[in-house]
Amino acid sequence: MLRRVLQAAFPLAAFVAFASSAGSSVASAQQPTLVKIGVLGSTGDVTLHLAEREGYFQAEGLKVEMVPFKSGAQMVAPLGTGQLDVAAGVVAAGLNNLSVRGVDLKIVSDRASMPPGHGYMQFLVRKDLVEGGKYKTYADLKGMKVGTQSKGGAAESTLNELLKLGGLKFHDVDVTYLGHSELAVALGNKAIDAAFVTEPHATFALNQGSAVRVATGDQIYPNDVLGVMIYSGPFMKDRADAAVGFMKAFLRGCRLFNSAYQDGKMIAGAAAEKVKAAYKSYTELKEDRLIEAMVPHGCDPDGKLNVAGMKKDHEFFRQRGLIKGDAEIEQLIDMSFAERAAKALAGGMN
Repeated sequence: MLRRVLQAAFPLAAFVAFASSAGSSVASAQQPTLVKIGVLGSTGDVTLHLAEREGYFQAEGLKVEMVPFKSGAQMVAPLGTGQLDVAAGVVAAGLNNLSVRGVDLKIVSDRASMPPGHGYMQFLVRKDLVEGGKYKTYADLKGMKVGTQSKGGAAESTLNELLKLGGLKFHDVDVTYLGHSELAVALGNKAIDAAFVTEPHATFALNQGSAVRVATGDQIYPNDVLGVMIYSGPFMKDRADAAVGFMKAFLRGCRLFNSAYQDGKMIAGAAAEKVKAAYKSYTELKEDRLIEAMVPHGCDPDGKLNVAGMKKDHEFFRQRGLIKGDAEIEQLIDMSFAERAAKALAGGMN
């Protein structure tokens, strides 16, 4: 009798144990993987916000935490220690120098570039200088105060290309380093004469009437890469699946963003409304007319980088003594995550 009771009880106990184990596994499987991203709050971050708002990260089993920073340089230490997994960063001479110092990170995709129609970094000159005839051509910049964001930043290389068009060298102008928003203010109060200003600050300056747009970045330096996605070593090595999933979600955000524009102009439709809502959610841009007036940045749908242009920037920085060591730009790049993500998306694996 006892044996029959035990025989009957065993399947029930086994089922309960199995159900409990299965329930625990499902709960574990449903727990999203946390990915910490360093962001600057710039317009180039809009693709990340689109990906989050549209549930693209969630679809990859990820939960993202966007950690604000005032500069790309401040993201480096947390990236090196693994406290940050990803940085929405910028191209700069400092990245090479960090690699020389042993900081484990890689540039993994485009984030903000300037293909035709997407010259979101614009060269602005004070309106009074243009109207007064003091500025007519690039050659007139000689001796003027020209603003840019940071020493060794990609914008410096773009400025160098512009000066060449006027028959000038980099040292022919008085380069002044200011933050993105400060450049627009400095043009308004006549502290500087001209500047490369990124969106949305370029549109703000133009809207206020303090400056004149002389050229957009794509006209000066087509396809130049300014913003990049950067992965930490631990994220790439220890959580490779999450790294690929993150890239898939990010590229979907890029593709949605791109679909809101045609020939560099925002086109009416559902995608445009989503882009405007995303901008309003994290920037000071609150008016549709200003968002629609902005020159968009480029974001390659497959994450591809203009490596030739980056090499050109790298050599410019080296000539100015800003690059340490012999490492080449290719050593800082790992396109495998973008390639795997693009392949998965092409196969319909969303």
